[in-house]
Amino acid sequence: MARRLWLAALALTLVTALMVPAAAAERITVIMPRHEMDLVGLWEKQTREFEQETGVEVEFIQLSWDEVANKVLTDLAAGGGTYDVIEFDNGWVAKFAEAGWVEPLDPYASDAYLESLLPGLVGTFSRNGQVLGIPWNNDTRFFFYNARMLAEARIDAPPRTWDEVAVQARRLKEAGVVTYPIAEYWNQEWALGNSFAFYLYSFGADYFDETGKITIDKPQGVQALRFMVDMLRQEKLVHPSSVTLSQEAAADLFYQGQAAFLFQGPPVTYNYANDPQRSRVVGEVRAASWLPALDAQSRVTLTLPEAFAIPKSSRHKEAAWRYIQYMISQEKDRERAETLGSLPLFRSLYTDPQLLARYPYWKQFGEQSERARPLPQVEWYDELVQTTIVSVQRALLGLATPEQAAGEIAAFLDGQEVDGVGLTR
Repeated sequence: MARRLWLAALALTLVTALMVPAAAAERITVIMPRHEMDLVGLWEKQTREFEQETGVEVEFIQLSWDEVANKVLTDLAAGGGTYDVIEFDNGWVAKFAEAGWVEPLDPYASDAYLESLLPGLVGTFSRNGQVLGIPWNNDTRFFFYNARMLAEARIDAPPRTWDEVAVQARRLKEAGVVTYPIAEYWNQEWALGNSFAFYLYSFGADYFDETGKITIDKPQGVQALRFMVDMLRQEKLVHPSSVTLSQEAAADLFYQGQAAFLFQGPPVTYNYANDPQRSRVVGEVRAASWLPALDAQSRVTLTLPEAFAIPKSSRHKEAAWRYIQYMISQEKDRERAETLGSLPLFRSLYTDPQLLARYPYWKQFGEQSERARPLPQVEWYDELVQTTIVSVQRALLGLATPEQAAGEIAAFLDGQEVDGVGLTR
Protein backbone atom coordinates (compact mmCIF):
# COMPACT_ATOMS: atom_id res chain seq x y z
CA MET A 1 0.00 0.00 0.00
CA ALA A 2 2.74 2.42 1.02
CA ARG A 3 4.68 1.50 -2.13
CA ARG A 4 1.65 2.24 -4.34
CA LEU A 5 1.19 5.62 -2.63
CA TRP A 6 4.89 6.42 -3.15
CA LEU A 7 4.72 5.50 -6.84
CA ALA A 8 1.58 7.61 -7.29
CA ALA A 9 3.25 10.58 -5.62
CA LEU A 10 6.33 10.15 -7.83
CA ALA A 11 4.16 10.00 -10.96
CA LEU A 12 2.34 13.15 -9.87
CA THR A 13 5.63 14.92 -9.31
CA LEU A 14 6.90 13.94 -12.76
CA VAL A 15 3.68 15.05 -14.44
CA THR A 16 3.80 18.37 -12.58
CA ALA A 17 7.43 18.89 -13.59
CA LEU A 18 6.58 18.26 -17.22
CA MET A 19 3.75 20.78 -17.05
CA VAL A 20 6.08 23.58 -15.78
CA PRO A 21 7.50 25.43 -18.80
CA ALA A 22 11.22 25.80 -19.21
CA ALA A 23 12.68 29.15 -18.18
CA ALA A 24 11.96 31.61 -20.97
CA ALA A 25 14.96 32.86 -22.89
CA GLU A 26 15.87 36.49 -22.25
CA ARG A 27 14.42 38.72 -24.94
CA ILE A 28 15.53 42.17 -26.06
CA THR A 29 14.07 44.61 -28.55
CA VAL A 30 16.43 46.37 -30.95
CA ILE A 31 15.40 49.23 -33.25
CA MET A 32 17.66 50.71 -35.91
CA PRO A 33 17.39 52.22 -39.39
CA ARG A 34 18.03 50.11 -42.43
CA HIS A 35 21.59 50.71 -43.54
CA GLU A 36 21.46 52.78 -46.71
CA MET A 37 22.98 50.07 -48.87
CA ASP A 38 22.44 46.84 -46.92
CA LEU A 39 20.43 45.28 -49.71
CA VAL A 40 21.46 41.75 -48.71
CA GLY A 41 20.08 41.77 -45.15
CA LEU A 42 23.47 41.41 -43.46
CA TRP A 43 22.46 43.12 -40.21
CA GLU A 44 19.50 40.73 -39.90
CA LYS A 45 21.79 37.75 -40.58
CA GLN A 46 24.31 38.82 -37.94
CA THR A 47 21.52 39.41 -35.42
CA ARG A 48 20.24 35.86 -35.90
CA GLU A 49 23.78 34.57 -35.41
CA PHE A 50 23.86 36.44 -32.10
CA GLU A 51 20.67 34.64 -31.06
CA GLN A 52 22.13 31.25 -31.94
CA GLU A 53 25.39 31.85 -30.10
CA THR A 54 23.99 33.48 -26.94
CA GLY A 55 20.44 32.17 -26.53
CA VAL A 56 19.17 35.75 -26.20
CA GLU A 57 16.13 36.33 -28.39
CA VAL A 58 16.00 39.56 -30.38
CA GLU A 59 12.98 41.39 -31.71
CA PHE A 60 14.82 43.15 -34.51
CA ILE A 61 13.07 46.21 -35.93
CA GLN A 62 14.46 47.89 -39.04
CA LEU A 63 12.59 50.81 -40.61
CA SER A 64 13.44 53.96 -42.50
CA TRP A 65 15.49 56.49 -40.53
CA ASP A 66 12.54 58.87 -40.12
CA GLU A 67 10.24 56.09 -38.90
CA VAL A 68 12.84 54.93 -36.38
CA ALA A 69 13.42 58.49 -35.16
CA ASN A 70 9.71 59.01 -34.62
CA LYS A 71 9.33 55.79 -32.64
CA VAL A 72 12.47 56.26 -30.52
CA LEU A 73 11.87 59.91 -29.67
CA THR A 74 8.19 59.33 -28.87
CA ASP A 75 8.98 56.37 -26.64
CA LEU A 76 11.76 58.08 -24.71
CA ALA A 77 9.73 61.25 -24.22
CA ALA A 78 6.94 59.09 -22.74
CA GLY A 79 9.29 57.40 -20.27
CA GLY A 80 10.66 54.59 -22.42
CA GLY A 81 10.50 50.89 -21.77
CA THR A 82 9.78 49.64 -25.29
CA TYR A 83 13.35 49.17 -26.54
CA ASP A 84 16.60 47.81 -25.14
CA VAL A 85 18.98 48.90 -27.92
CA ILE A 86 18.15 52.04 -29.87
CA GLU A 87 19.39 54.13 -32.76
CA PHE A 88 21.47 57.05 -31.39
CA ASP A 89 22.04 59.68 -34.06
CA ASN A 90 24.93 62.14 -33.94
CA GLY A 91 22.41 64.99 -33.90
CA TRP A 92 20.82 63.68 -30.68
CA VAL A 93 23.86 63.57 -28.41
CA ALA A 94 23.32 66.90 -26.66
CA LYS A 95 19.57 66.35 -26.34
CA PHE A 96 19.79 62.80 -24.97
CA ALA A 97 22.55 63.72 -22.52
CA GLU A 98 20.59 66.67 -21.18
CA ALA A 99 17.43 64.56 -20.81
CA GLY A 100 19.32 61.65 -19.18
CA TRP A 101 17.66 59.18 -21.54
CA VAL A 102 20.54 56.76 -22.17
CA GLU A 103 22.76 54.61 -20.01
CA PRO A 104 26.48 55.53 -19.77
CA LEU A 105 28.39 52.62 -21.30
CA ASP A 106 31.73 53.10 -19.54
CA PRO A 107 30.86 50.48 -16.86
CA TYR A 108 30.25 47.91 -19.61
CA ALA A 109 33.00 48.67 -22.13
CA SER A 110 36.66 48.03 -21.39
CA ASP A 111 39.24 50.71 -22.14
CA ALA A 112 40.86 48.37 -24.66
CA TYR A 113 37.56 47.95 -26.52
CA LEU A 114 36.88 51.68 -26.69
CA GLU A 115 40.44 52.43 -27.77
CA SER A 116 40.19 49.92 -30.63
CA LEU A 117 37.40 51.98 -32.22
CA LEU A 118 38.03 55.15 -34.23
CA PRO A 119 38.45 57.87 -31.59
CA GLY A 120 36.49 60.49 -33.54
CA LEU A 121 33.45 58.22 -33.61
CA VAL A 122 33.62 57.41 -29.90
CA GLY A 123 34.14 61.08 -29.13
CA THR A 124 31.06 62.06 -31.12
CA PHE A 125 28.87 59.97 -28.81
CA SER A 126 30.53 61.05 -25.57
CA ARG A 127 29.38 63.82 -23.30
CA ASN A 128 30.76 65.15 -20.01
CA GLY A 129 33.36 62.40 -19.87
CA GLN A 130 30.89 59.56 -20.41
CA VAL A 131 30.48 57.30 -23.45
CA LEU A 132 26.77 57.22 -24.28
CA GLY A 133 26.83 55.25 -27.53
CA ILE A 134 28.88 52.75 -29.51
CA PRO A 135 29.07 53.63 -33.23
CA TRP A 136 27.48 51.19 -35.67
CA ASN A 137 27.80 53.28 -38.84
CA ASN A 138 30.84 55.26 -39.98
CA ASP A 139 28.69 57.34 -42.28
CA THR A 140 30.99 59.90 -43.85
CA ARG A 141 29.75 61.14 -47.24
CA PHE A 142 31.81 61.32 -50.44
CA PHE A 143 31.78 62.84 -53.92
CA PHE A 144 31.24 60.26 -56.69
CA TYR A 145 31.17 60.88 -60.42
CA ASN A 146 30.73 58.94 -63.66
CA ALA A 147 34.11 59.02 -65.45
CA ARG A 148 32.72 57.68 -68.74
CA MET A 149 30.17 60.47 -68.97
CA LEU A 150 32.79 63.12 -68.29
CA ALA A 151 35.05 61.64 -70.96
CA GLU A 152 32.21 61.62 -73.51
CA ALA A 153 31.68 65.33 -72.84
CA ARG A 154 35.45 65.89 -73.11
CA ILE A 155 35.81 66.88 -69.47
CA ASP A 156 39.25 66.06 -68.11
CA ALA A 157 38.55 66.05 -64.36
CA PRO A 158 35.53 66.34 -62.04
CA PRO A 159 34.61 69.82 -60.78
CA ARG A 160 36.35 71.45 -57.83
CA THR A 161 34.05 74.48 -57.43
CA TRP A 162 30.32 75.06 -57.70
CA ASP A 163 30.96 77.25 -60.73
CA GLU A 164 32.72 74.31 -62.39
CA VAL A 165 29.82 72.04 -61.41
CA ALA A 166 27.42 74.30 -63.30
CA VAL A 167 29.73 74.54 -66.34
CA GLN A 168 30.33 70.79 -66.54
CA ALA A 169 26.67 69.92 -65.93
CA ARG A 170 25.64 72.21 -68.79
CA ARG A 171 28.20 70.61 -71.08
CA LEU A 172 27.00 67.10 -70.19
CA LYS A 173 23.41 68.14 -70.87
CA GLU A 174 24.16 69.99 -74.12
CA ALA A 175 26.27 67.10 -75.44
CA GLY A 176 23.34 64.73 -74.89
CA VAL A 177 25.36 62.55 -72.50
CA VAL A 178 22.78 62.78 -69.71
CA THR A 179 19.58 64.82 -69.43
CA TYR A 180 19.91 65.67 -65.73
CA PRO A 181 23.56 65.46 -64.62
CA ILE A 182 22.90 65.76 -60.86
CA ALA A 183 20.97 63.41 -58.56
CA GLU A 184 19.91 64.73 -55.14
CA TYR A 185 17.89 63.47 -52.17
CA TRP A 186 15.63 66.45 -51.48
CA ASN A 187 12.47 64.77 -50.26
CA GLN A 188 11.00 66.48 -47.20
CA GLU A 189 12.69 64.25 -44.65
CA TRP A 190 15.72 64.31 -42.38
CA ALA A 191 18.16 63.63 -45.24
CA LEU A 192 17.25 66.95 -46.87
CA GLY A 193 18.55 68.64 -43.72
CA ASN A 194 21.84 66.78 -44.22
CA SER A 195 22.04 67.78 -47.89
CA PHE A 196 21.32 71.41 -47.07
CA ALA A 197 24.01 71.44 -44.36
CA PHE A 198 26.53 70.23 -46.94
CA TYR A 199 25.63 73.01 -49.38
CA LEU A 200 25.59 75.56 -46.57
CA TYR A 201 29.04 74.57 -45.31
CA SER A 202 30.49 74.31 -48.83
CA PHE A 203 29.51 77.92 -49.51
CA GLY A 204 31.42 79.00 -46.41
CA ALA A 205 28.17 79.53 -44.51
CA ASP A 206 26.54 78.14 -41.36
CA TYR A 207 23.39 78.46 -39.30
CA PHE A 208 25.16 80.63 -36.71
CA ASP A 209 28.72 81.61 -35.79
CA GLU A 210 30.82 80.98 -32.68
CA THR A 211 29.61 84.22 -31.04
CA GLY A 212 25.94 83.24 -31.26
CA LYS A 213 25.19 85.49 -34.24
CA ILE A 214 22.64 83.94 -36.62
CA THR A 215 24.16 83.77 -40.12
CA ILE A 216 21.81 81.52 -42.11
CA ASP A 217 20.01 84.55 -43.60
CA LYS A 218 23.22 86.39 -44.47
CA PRO A 219 24.46 86.54 -48.11
CA GLN A 220 26.49 83.30 -48.14
CA GLY A 221 23.68 81.27 -46.58
CA VAL A 222 21.14 82.63 -49.04
CA GLN A 223 23.62 82.04 -51.88
CA ALA A 224 23.85 78.33 -51.01
CA LEU A 225 20.07 77.91 -51.12
CA ARG A 226 19.72 79.97 -54.28
CA PHE A 227 22.28 77.75 -56.01
CA MET A 228 20.25 74.65 -55.12
CA VAL A 229 17.03 76.24 -56.37
CA ASP A 230 18.55 77.55 -59.60
CA MET A 231 20.20 74.23 -60.50
CA LEU A 232 16.84 72.50 -60.04
CA ARG A 233 14.28 75.00 -61.35
CA GLN A 234 16.02 77.35 -63.78
CA GLU A 235 18.92 75.44 -65.27
CA LYS A 236 17.26 72.03 -64.87
CA LEU A 237 20.56 70.34 -64.13
CA VAL A 238 19.25 68.48 -61.07
CA HIS A 239 16.87 65.59 -61.79
CA PRO A 240 13.32 66.96 -61.22
CA SER A 241 12.30 63.93 -59.15
CA SER A 242 14.95 64.85 -56.56
CA VAL A 243 12.34 66.71 -54.49
CA THR A 244 10.65 63.34 -53.86
CA LEU A 245 13.73 61.14 -53.55
CA SER A 246 15.26 59.46 -50.51
CA GLN A 247 19.02 58.87 -50.33
CA GLU A 248 18.60 55.34 -51.67
CA ALA A 249 16.43 56.47 -54.58
CA ALA A 250 18.88 59.24 -55.56
CA ALA A 251 21.74 56.76 -55.49
CA ASP A 252 19.70 54.42 -57.70
CA LEU A 253 19.40 57.16 -60.35
CA PHE A 254 23.18 57.32 -60.31
CA TYR A 255 23.47 53.52 -60.63
CA GLN A 256 21.07 53.51 -63.56
CA GLY A 257 23.19 56.00 -65.49
CA GLN A 258 20.70 58.86 -65.12
CA ALA A 259 23.15 61.21 -63.38
CA ALA A 260 26.84 62.01 -63.61
CA PHE A 261 27.34 63.50 -60.13
CA LEU A 262 26.39 62.27 -56.66
CA PHE A 263 27.87 64.79 -54.26
CA GLN A 264 27.21 63.14 -50.90
CA GLY A 265 27.00 59.39 -51.34
CA PRO A 266 27.71 56.93 -48.52
CA PRO A 267 30.94 54.91 -48.90
CA VAL A 268 29.11 51.81 -50.09
CA THR A 269 27.99 53.74 -53.19
CA TYR A 270 31.12 52.57 -54.98
CA ASN A 271 30.36 48.91 -54.25
CA TYR A 272 26.81 49.00 -55.53
CA ALA A 273 27.73 51.10 -58.58
CA ASN A 274 29.98 48.18 -59.57
CA ASP A 275 27.49 45.40 -58.84
CA PRO A 276 26.11 44.21 -62.21
CA GLN A 277 22.91 43.01 -60.54
CA ARG A 278 22.10 46.52 -59.33
CA SER A 279 23.95 48.88 -61.65
CA ARG A 280 24.19 49.86 -65.29
CA VAL A 281 27.40 51.84 -64.77
CA VAL A 282 29.78 49.08 -63.70
CA GLY A 283 33.37 50.24 -64.07
CA GLU A 284 32.37 53.86 -64.75
CA VAL A 285 32.17 55.34 -61.24
CA ARG A 286 35.04 57.02 -59.41
CA ALA A 287 35.48 58.66 -56.02
CA ALA A 288 37.10 62.08 -56.25
CA SER A 289 39.93 63.19 -53.96
CA TRP A 290 38.21 66.52 -53.35
CA LEU A 291 34.76 68.01 -52.93
CA PRO A 292 33.01 70.75 -54.88
CA ALA A 293 32.73 74.01 -52.96
CA LEU A 294 32.59 77.75 -53.42
CA ASP A 295 36.38 77.82 -53.11
CA ALA A 296 39.23 75.64 -51.80
CA GLN A 297 38.85 76.97 -48.24
CA SER A 298 35.19 75.96 -48.12
CA ARG A 299 35.60 72.31 -49.10
CA VAL A 300 33.78 70.07 -46.66
CA THR A 301 31.96 66.77 -46.42
CA LEU A 302 29.48 65.59 -43.83
CA THR A 303 30.24 62.97 -41.22
CA LEU A 304 26.98 61.48 -40.02
CA PRO A 305 27.87 58.56 -37.73
CA GLU A 306 25.19 56.61 -35.91
CA ALA A 307 25.50 54.62 -32.71
CA PHE A 308 23.72 52.08 -30.55
CA ALA A 309 22.62 53.19 -27.09
CA ILE A 310 20.85 51.53 -24.17
CA PRO A 311 17.89 53.48 -22.75
CA LYS A 312 17.94 53.90 -18.98
CA SER A 313 14.42 52.46 -19.04
CA SER A 314 15.65 49.11 -20.47
CA ARG A 315 15.02 46.12 -18.20
CA HIS A 316 17.64 44.02 -19.97
CA LYS A 317 20.77 46.18 -19.95
CA GLU A 318 23.29 43.32 -19.65
CA ALA A 319 21.77 41.44 -22.59
CA ALA A 320 21.55 44.71 -24.53
CA TRP A 321 25.27 45.28 -24.00
CA ARG A 322 26.05 41.71 -25.10
CA TYR A 323 24.22 42.45 -28.34
CA ILE A 324 26.09 45.71 -28.93
CA GLN A 325 29.49 44.17 -28.20
CA TYR A 326 28.75 41.21 -30.48
CA MET A 327 27.53 43.30 -33.40
CA ILE A 328 30.22 45.96 -32.99
CA SER A 329 33.12 43.55 -32.95
CA GLN A 330 36.07 43.46 -35.33
CA GLU A 331 34.83 40.17 -36.78
CA LYS A 332 31.35 41.48 -37.66
CA ASP A 333 32.67 44.89 -38.72
CA ARG A 334 35.11 43.22 -41.09
CA GLU A 335 32.32 41.09 -42.57
CA ARG A 336 30.26 44.23 -43.22
CA ALA A 337 33.27 45.96 -44.80
CA GLU A 338 33.86 42.98 -47.11
CA THR A 339 30.21 42.45 -48.04
CA LEU A 340 28.87 46.00 -48.16
CA GLY A 341 32.02 48.06 -48.63
CA SER A 342 31.07 50.08 -45.53
CA LEU A 343 33.86 52.00 -43.83
CA PRO A 344 35.16 50.13 -40.78
CA LEU A 345 34.65 51.26 -37.20
CA PHE A 346 37.88 49.72 -35.92
CA ARG A 347 41.31 51.29 -36.40
CA SER A 348 43.12 48.06 -37.26
CA LEU A 349 40.91 47.33 -40.28
CA TYR A 350 42.31 50.34 -42.15
CA THR A 351 45.66 48.57 -42.37
CA ASP A 352 44.18 45.18 -43.26
CA PRO A 353 45.98 44.12 -46.48
CA GLN A 354 43.04 42.13 -47.83
CA LEU A 355 40.58 44.99 -47.32
CA LEU A 356 42.96 47.54 -48.86
CA ALA A 357 43.55 45.28 -51.85
CA ARG A 358 39.81 45.01 -52.34
CA TYR A 359 39.07 48.69 -51.75
CA PRO A 360 42.02 50.75 -53.04
CA TYR A 361 39.70 53.75 -53.45
CA TRP A 362 39.64 54.11 -49.64
CA LYS A 363 42.65 56.35 -50.30
CA GLN A 364 40.34 58.89 -51.96
CA PHE A 365 37.92 58.51 -49.06
CA GLY A 366 40.75 59.34 -46.69
CA GLU A 367 41.57 62.53 -48.55
CA GLN A 368 37.95 63.66 -48.59
CA SER A 369 37.53 62.65 -44.92
CA GLU A 370 40.10 65.24 -43.90
CA ARG A 371 37.38 67.81 -44.62
CA ALA A 372 34.67 66.00 -42.61
CA ARG A 373 32.36 68.08 -40.45
CA PRO A 374 29.35 67.09 -38.31
CA LEU A 375 25.88 68.55 -38.10
CA PRO A 376 25.23 71.26 -35.47
CA GLN A 377 25.56 69.72 -31.99
CA VAL A 378 22.62 71.34 -30.23
CA GLU A 379 19.89 69.98 -27.96
CA TRP A 380 17.16 71.25 -30.27
CA TYR A 381 18.51 69.87 -33.56
CA ASP A 382 15.30 67.87 -34.14
CA GLU A 383 13.30 71.09 -34.16
CA LEU A 384 15.93 72.85 -36.29
CA VAL A 385 15.92 70.15 -38.96
CA GLN A 386 12.12 70.09 -39.12
CA THR A 387 12.02 73.85 -39.69
CA THR A 388 14.86 73.58 -42.21
CA ILE A 389 13.41 70.82 -44.39
CA VAL A 390 10.02 72.53 -44.62
CA SER A 391 11.50 75.93 -45.50
CA VAL A 392 14.13 74.59 -47.89
CA GLN A 393 11.65 72.47 -49.79
CA ARG A 394 9.27 75.42 -50.07
CA ALA A 395 12.09 77.22 -51.86
CA LEU A 396 12.86 74.19 -54.04
CA LEU A 397 9.20 73.97 -55.07
CA GLY A 398 9.03 77.68 -55.87
CA LEU A 399 6.66 78.43 -52.98
CA ALA A 400 9.14 80.77 -51.27
CA THR A 401 12.22 82.71 -52.32
CA PRO A 402 15.62 81.64 -50.97
CA GLU A 403 15.61 84.84 -48.87
CA GLN A 404 12.22 84.00 -47.38
CA ALA A 405 13.19 80.40 -46.60
CA ALA A 406 16.46 81.47 -44.96
CA GLY A 407 14.53 84.07 -42.97
CA GLU A 408 12.12 81.41 -41.69
CA ILE A 409 15.03 79.31 -40.42
CA ALA A 410 16.64 82.38 -38.83
CA ALA A 411 13.36 83.21 -37.09
CA PHE A 412 13.36 79.74 -35.51
CA LEU A 413 16.96 80.15 -34.36
CA ASP A 414 16.28 83.54 -32.76
CA GLY A 415 16.25 83.03 -29.00
CA GLN A 416 17.64 79.48 -28.99
CA GLU A 417 20.69 78.80 -26.83
CA VAL A 418 23.99 77.00 -27.45
CA ASP A 419 25.87 76.13 -24.26
CA GLY A 420 24.08 78.92 -22.45
CA VAL A 421 24.68 81.53 -25.14
CA GLY A 422 21.53 82.93 -26.71
CA LEU A 423 21.42 83.20 -30.50
CA THR A 424 20.52 86.57 -31.95
CA ARG A 425 19.86 87.91 -35.44
